[in-house]
Amino acid sequence: MDMTESAERIEIAVDRAECIGSGQCVAVAPRAFRLDDAMKAAVIDPEAEDLDAVLEAAYICPTRAIYVSQGGRPLFP
Repeated sequence: MDMTESAERIEIAVDRAECIGSGQCVAVAPRAFRLDDAMKAAVIDPEAEDLDAVLEAAYICPTRAIYVSQGGRPLFP
């Protein structure tokens, strides 16, 4: 992998203390998110969905518990 590829990598973090398990992220980006045994959002594979789907999932999260960055640059929130 060259530096360009790693610089453009999508990174997703979920604030589990804020997550209420609504599942909207899973509905919008099911290859990137799942609900775990605690019914909290968990990241499966940040690269499995296109960036627009990941950003939409973060945007519709009712508690804004999803953080998205790419190449170290924050994209949401």
